[in-house]
Amino acid sequence: MDLLQTLNLEDLPEQQTRMSNQLAESQPDFQLRLGFDACCSCGKPEPKLECEGCRRIKYCSDKCRKTDSLPPEDEEERALGHSSILCALLRTCTDDEQVVDGHGKAMQNGERAAAIDRVVSEYESYPATLSNVLLDGPCYQERLRQSTGDQIEIHIIGAATDSELWEGHPEKAQRKNIFACYAEALADLADKYKLKRIRLKFIGPDCPKEDVIKVIPIFSFGKTQSKCELQVMTKRKDYSKTLLEREGFDRPDFAIFFNPGFTCPDYSWDEALTAIRSETPYLVTTNTELEGIADVQYLLDHAFIRDIPAGLTRILETDTPADDTNENNNTFFSVNPFCGNRVRQSGTMANDLFVKSRWIFGGKFCRPSNKGSARPSKKRRIEGSGNSKKKNPALI
Repeated sequence: MDLLQTLNLEDLPEQQTRMSNQLAESQPDFQLRLGFDACCSCGKPEPKLECEGCRRIKYCSDKCRKTDSLPPEDEEERALGHSSILCALLRTCTDDEQVVDGHGKAMQNGERAAAIDRVVSEYESYPATLSNVLLDGPCYQERLRQSTGDQIEIHIIGAATDSELWEGHPEKAQRKNIFACYAEALADLADKYKLKRIRLKFIGPDCPKEDVIKVIPIFSFGKTQSKCELQVMTKRKDYSKTLLEREGFDRPDFAIFFNPGFTCPDYSWDEALTAIRSETPYLVTTNTELEGIADVQYLLDHAFIRDIPAGLTRILETDTPADDTNENNNTFFSVNPFCGNRVRQSGTMANDLFVKSRWIFGGKFCRPSNKGSARPSKKRRIEGSGNSKKKNPALI
């Protein structure tokens, strides 16, 4: 990320709120949001004092504010609190939000241009991630080789207007050309495997109210004639086996989930996940490393995947760890090199930051051996749809 390079940072400081672990131990029922409706340092409700630098974090007193900005006294404490670097990153959040809300005209030209670039990079990260990870990911190559000279079907499950479909893009012309951007991004994939057709379906309850159906030519670099076409469709429905059968949709060659939040307690993803055939290659993006680990654990616990993705075995504790060097384990877990530059603030921990789709993992789905194995037997069934990003607290 160019933004991190300008701040001399090697990585994004994601979890930096210090009090969260202590509060979880001493007050397990604590529901307030640290730095918003509770002091970011001590957890006292209704704080009034804001950080003078970013105006995005609240404290109950000047003492707590100063304490949160100092280096941690405990050497084992990894969270740095409200450091000057984090304060600078939060100021960019304000700039970006002003641009998105249409209030950025009063900003200085340089700051406004930088904010627009960051916001645009977040939107463009969706087609960039989709095309480049499919092109290079180890678990996708067999299916792509099998489709050489033919067509592929890609389902983006849980798609939403304000993310994959670019509603709110600061450049209106680009907002209208969204599917042309997907076509351009997929050109190398189409060229390498001599594809005649790529079917790209966006399915989710937050898709446009009126279904979109378009066909866009895909041009190879430097060519004026198209040998491949992109067939785009949106469907404002929950993803399920019933939907696929009723609409006559082909089963996907690739199942894509952008920031799904599988562990969100407000809904269940089981119906969507059980609709996907065994051995279907998948790609999941998450906003933080911890969310990625949680989503992997969910898929393992519910028997939707067999192996821990390579790169994660040293982080995720398990009785049967996968071997990172196992050639048969065509999986991965890593930072997404194609994510955008826009940094966002957590809605629950004010010193925590994230970038949409910053982490990625992939492999091949497997089907639970029986109906009961799709979820732990002692776990209460969660009602609701798992397709809606707008209700996902990880994205607040």
